[in-house]
Amino acid sequence: MTTIIPNGSWLHFTDQRPGTAYVHLDTAAAGRSSRATLDAVAAHAELEATAGAYVAAASAAPVIEECRAGLAGLTGVDADGIAFTESATAALGALLRAWPLSFGDTVAVAQSEWGPNLDAFAARGLRVVELPVDGAGIVAVDALPGFFGMQMPALVHLTPVSSHRPLVQPAGAVAAVCREFGIPLWADAAQGLGHADISGCGADAVYGTSRKWLTGPRGVGFLGIGPSWLPRLRPRASDMDRGAVGDGSPALLLESREAHVAGRVGLANAVSEFLAAGPAAVWERLASVGALTRSALDSVEGWSVVGSSAAPSAITALRPLAGQDVTAVRSALLAEHKIVTTAALPVRAPRDMTSGYLRVSPHVDVTDEDLARLAAALPAS
Repeated sequence: MTTIIPNGSWLHFTDQRPGTAYVHLDTAAAGRSSRATLDAVAAHAELEATAGAYVAAASAAPVIEECRAGLAGLTGVDADGIAFTESATAALGALLRAWPLSFGDTVAVAQSEWGPNLDAFAARGLRVVELPVDGAGIVAVDALPGFFGMQMPALVHLTPVSSHRPLVQPAGAVAAVCREFGIPLWADAAQGLGHADISGCGADAVYGTSRKWLTGPRGVGFLGIGPSWLPRLRPRASDMDRGAVGDGSPALLLESREAHVAGRVGLANAVSEFLAAGPAAVWERLASVGALTRSALDSVEGWSVVGSSAAPSAITALRPLAGQDVTAVRSALLAEHKIVTTAALPVRAPRDMTSGYLRVSPHVDVTDEDLARLAAALPAS
């Protein structure tokens, strides 16, 4: 097996996290938070119980503003365009409610689009069309001018890093063509933030979550709006909320006043840790983890690695070749071997998937032993 960790340089991430008997290969679902992040959440919750929730929130304001600035740097959106939400799903909902869209407008997506996003577009009354892609499912940038010349969507929605298989889109190149045609670009960074460099993607709106590759707490997401679109938003907010925001950024009207502030404090710690680790080094490491994971699992009997082994993604998808039920396999891996993975069913990407995959998504501290344990546990039939 190819050596994943030639030295112990990434094992300090394991040391920073609570000890576990599980092999955690499911960061694309939820990463493992550090003890310091967990302590930050707990400390704020205790302060709410002792000093009062609003007093605690006021005291946490500088930390949360620092987090806002950190997210701005990681996404390429100004800090005053960042709003905190409960999840990526909640962020998309807020974006769909506030953006100047009309019933029947067209949104262009890649065939690999996340299924729940498609549902959200339909619920908003939007019509979905597919962008041109190559045989691997990557947006064909050279074909976009001709595509936009035939039809002009109200927006392009792109998922830079897919959830169900190792697929990374050329978001920056797509954004450049969108700008040429005056088409706003939205980016779903739920799998991208902390996983790959999305700071230069040039999206007019970008949203994501705390709990995946940043390894922050659940129940916290964010939404970022570019400066040219902030004045054009139509946020639905009460007079009381508008009074609380005052002359602040319109993005603040997209935030829930009844918020999990302790979770935001935890995200702030997670962002601080990520920045201290060096984003470029983490992105490079995760790309290497993905390639080497796919290499390690490529010869496992009864399974086939999906997609390109060279994709700069830490996500690996395995297709069963002998009729294995991926949901049952996922359950058996957890119950019998304490290995955490995801059963990725076609509903996740209904325009791209025809069968279920077993998704494997290690973080930077995965070891040879972790992957060997998974390879030995996978049923051949």
